[in-house]
Amino acid sequence: MKSELRNRNISDLMNDVLKNVILLNKEIESHFGMSSARILTLLAFTEKKIMQMNELSEVMSLATSTSTRIIDSLVNEGFVERGYDKSDRRLVTVGLTGSGKKRAEDIKAFRERYFDSIKDKVKDNGEGEMIVSLKTLIDAFGNFKSQL
Repeated sequence: MKSELRNRNISDLMNDVLKNVILLNKEIESHFGMSSARILTLLAFTEKKIMQMNELSEVMSLATSTSTRIIDSLVNEGFVERGYDKSDRRLVTVGLTGSGKKRAEDIKAFRERYFDSIKDKVKDNGEGEMIVSLKTLIDAFGNFKSQL
């Protein structure tokens, strides 16, 4: 198996990884009946409970108009609520409602079960190496993105 992996081009391996990530996202979309953009928006509130719209747009790497459309749909579904900054009422803030928090927790749990099953399969084949390699890959993507 190791020699087979060595013979494969890194580009082919990356394509396989990306394909599997896309399939996982489709599975999550189907399971929760939500688009990836809406799912990622809910998950963006994991670190910070309330954000200004421009801050959310930055975190999501989206135009403010795109973030606003996504937030509009999440507000209509009762997952997100809008508010105003106490120091400057012109600034719109957004945060998860109780049902939004529950949905985000359910999505995170679903993803964790999936990734736990992957970790179980690679545990004997160098889990630590995989973590270091993934961090290196993430850094490489970040460096590439900054060069565009």
